[in-house]
Amino acid sequence: MLNITAYCRVSTDDFDQLNSLENQERYFKEYIESNPDWNYVPLYADEGLSGTSTKKRKNFRKMIADAHAGKFDVILTKEVSRFARNTVDTLQFTRELKEIGVGVIFITDNIDTRINNDEFRLTIMASVAQEESRRTSERVKWGQTRSMESGVIFGHKMLGYKRVGRGREAKLEIIPSEAETVKLIFHKYLVETKGLTTIARELEGANCLTGYGKRRWDASSVQRILTNEKYAGDLRQKKFITPNYLTHATKRNKGEENFIIVQDSHPAIIDRDTFTKTQAEIKRRGALEKVGKRHTVRYAFSGKLECGLCGATLINRNSKSSDGKERDIKRWRCGTSMKYGANEEKNGCSSKMIRNEILEHIFQRGLHDLVENKDGLINECVELVSSVLDAEQIHTDLENTQREKDSISSRINRLIDLRLDGEISKEELQTKRENLDRQIETLNERLTQLQKNADMVSERETLLGTIKNHISSIVYTDKFSDEVAKELLDKIVVHDKSRYDVYFRGANPVNFT
Repeated sequence: MLNITAYCRVSTDDFDQLNSLENQERYFKEYIESNPDWNYVPLYADEGLSGTSTKKRKNFRKMIADAHAGKFDVILTKEVSRFARNTVDTLQFTRELKEIGVGVIFITDNIDTRINNDEFRLTIMASVAQEESRRTSERVKWGQTRSMESGVIFGHKMLGYKRVGRGREAKLEIIPSEAETVKLIFHKYLVETKGLTTIARELEGANCLTGYGKRRWDASSVQRILTNEKYAGDLRQKKFITPNYLTHATKRNKGEENFIIVQDSHPAIIDRDTFTKTQAEIKRRGALEKVGKRHTVRYAFSGKLECGLCGATLINRNSKSSDGKERDIKRWRCGTSMKYGANEEKNGCSSKMIRNEILEHIFQRGLHDLVENKDGLINECVELVSSVLDAEQIHTDLENTQREKDSISSRINRLIDLRLDGEISKEELQTKRENLDRQIETLNERLTQLQKNADMVSERETLLGTIKNHISSIVYTDKFSDEVAKELLDKIVVHDKSRYDVYFRGANPVNFT
């Protein structure tokens, strides 16, 4: 008898009673107990209006830990989109679970990861998900860049200014008391020639507060103020970028993307001459580090080629001509052979080098041989994407979110009426409204995302056509693609120049002799 559990993401929206924990638990329990060979294990659930990073989903992480502890054999979930943030994350966790003997069944999508063909279908879908994530990321970046160019302010609270208004109407206004602290910092650094640590210590001694109202200062916070162009009245945006559209991890922009600079966008606290001199002094003292660029080259077969004679990894070596210049001939050689040659006394290896184009040909042959029913696979993948573009559900989510926003707006209006009638003070109004304004801002962001999903649904046929063409290009084309190989290939075991074993993720190996 198999021990079966379930995972669901539970909506906290009061209007979405169908997704309550009680209903889902009853559904999964009845579903599992209807099978005489299954034993029900209490399900795992996380709350939230939408999918978030698995790092924030406590019970999801607990479920993965319990899987490693052997508490169940199979996880049931409604569909791919409810299991993890995206298909790429789904692949990562389903493969991890499969390695320890735990399967995942996506009921709506009719996918069972215990079946090799189903896991391979998920792998194919990963490349589609990655492409759609990239396109969405580019659209969002394009919109943000246009907004930045028009002077829309992005970023966190800063000492000396407050942001008034929202969106394109937002402006920076000076807070006089905080502006004096900013001027003091520049004076101590440029005129009194004091160091960053000394300035931080003196600010604490004078009970000066940071932009977040804290009494604790350090050298880095002082330096951030001294180098912030906003104090001279300018906007320099895109200081942080998101290079990975799947993980959404941010990093400091060190020249990878162009900065957006808008001069004289708001009132200055520090005159331009003082700011310029400060930057020159910072450079003179060597307070700013110069960071060099590093480049990493990684080929499609890197780390995925195994010597069939000794088990070592094959390493790339480009051929060189007599003049010492590299030619465009890429070869791979066994690491053991490269170090010891064929010397038996040193446990060397007699394997030979192999050209990259031969491996590309082997990969393409293996892919075509693996996918026997190409049209069937394409149709299944397209149907899976089609099921995600649920116009009715998106419309329901839009209505529910707008209804919640309208409800909060009504509460704000009632508070304003109470203030006008003198029943509450100005301070009470401001305190209560700050929380409600934050809720409105969150709901506006959700409405924007839902509208983007609705726009995608309106272009459903075009999108499905694009996806179909994308998958077709994978399974039908004879042209080798680095990206496809990186996504689908697990490894190639090279026995000799005429015998290979090709391992695709989630599928049985393909042998060539």
